[in-house]
Amino acid sequence: MSLLQILAALCLALIPLSCAKVPDFLKDTFQPEMIVPVFDPDAHIMPQTGTVGYVENGIKAMVVPLNDVKAVDAFGVFIYNGTNHWISFKKKDCQMLDGTGNVTKPIDKSQESFYLKKNFRPNLPPEFAAEVFRWDKSIRIQGDPAVLPRADIEKTTVMPRQYARFFLYFRKRSIKYSSLRIIVPRITSDFNNQQTTFVFKFKVQRG
Repeated sequence: MSLLQILAALCLALIPLSCAKVPDFLKDTFQPEMIVPVFDPDAHIMPQTGTVGYVENGIKAMVVPLNDVKAVDAFGVFIYNGTNHWISFKKKDCQMLDGTGNVTKPIDKSQESFYLKKNFRPNLPPEFAAEVFRWDKSIRIQGDPAVLPRADIEKTTVMPRQYARFFLYFRKRSIKYSSLRIIVPRITSDFNNQQTTFVFKFKVQRG
């Protein structure tokens, strides 16, 4: 238990519940927080899971906040290749941008065990696959996506009509602004080198 939580418990113990008033500096301790989507007329928002999806240049990209992961701010990312050519991207280039312009990079793979349990495996919301299927019946999320051999270990390659799935972890509330953006940049067509960047809009909702 942190020092702040101990102080909060003492504060409540000393003040009768009928007239208790939580000091401002303790309010965040009692207010549950969730990351939820922000309305965007260009986005497809899935109401049960809070997933935000976009379509551009034949690519469907989705980000779902994983609010049940408490140690970090976690997101699941899905990239579906609806084109007739291979596409590729680099997970390490993804980032979080807040309303003040501050940029945060994901936790490095080598540091994940510090923030999360060893061999931690996140759970997607149980409704996720069904919501995606309702959006596009050609996308069937079953098991793990196929892994292709590649020379560039940092680059993920996705075949036509296939998808890639990965997870991004950021230090808990590494941003101080309620508005945030998850940026998945430079998804590149191996046919003509066309690059597509997706920006997913969320906010931190308290209480």
